[in-house]
Amino acid sequence: MKRLFFYPILFAIILLYCCQPAWAEFDKSFLTKYSTIYYTQDKDIDDFIWRLGGQKLEFATDRNLASSRIDRLIKRTQMILDMWPKDFKVNIYLHRGVLQPNRVAFHDSKSNSLHICVDYASDGVVAHELAHAIIDQYFPLSTPTKMQEILAQYVDRHLWSDY
Repeated sequence: MKRLFFYPILFAIILLYCCQPAWAEFDKSFLTKYSTIYYTQDKDIDDFIWRLGGQKLEFATDRNLASSRIDRLIKRTQMILDMWPKDFKVNIYLHRGVLQPNRVAFHDSKSNSLHICVDYASDGVVAHELAHAIIDQYFPLSTPTKMQEILAQYVDRHLWSDY
C-alpha cells in the first residue's frame, strides 16, 4: 500500500524538478515603454545596455538612460519599416553563451519574445530581431518567412545610415 503513494509522489517531484518552465531561470526583469527585459544577473543587463549604446553605464544608477536606449532602438526599427503596431510590446530574454548552433539571437512569435545572447548582442542584432517582432504584430496574419528575413536584413543595413 505504501508503494502506491510513493511512486506518484516521486514522479511528481522529478517532474517539478526537471520540467521547470524556461522563464524560471530569469529572476530579474526591467520594464521599458515597449519591452520587458528578463535577465539573471545585473552584469547581463549592464553588458547588454553597453553593447547597444557603446558607452558603459551603471544600470542600477541610470535606469532612464538604459530604458531610452532600448526604446529608441525599437522606435528606430519601426520608423525604418514604417510599421507602427498598436500597443507594441515585446519580451526580451538575455542569455549567456550561444543559444543554439550558429545562433546568437532569435524571435519566438508564439511567445512574442526575443532571445538574445548578451556576449554577441549589438544594436544591429537586436534591431534585426525586433523587426521580426514588429512585423508579426503589425500584420494580422503570419507573413512569409523569407519576406520577414528580407525586411529584417533591410533594417540591419539601414539602422543608422542617415545619422
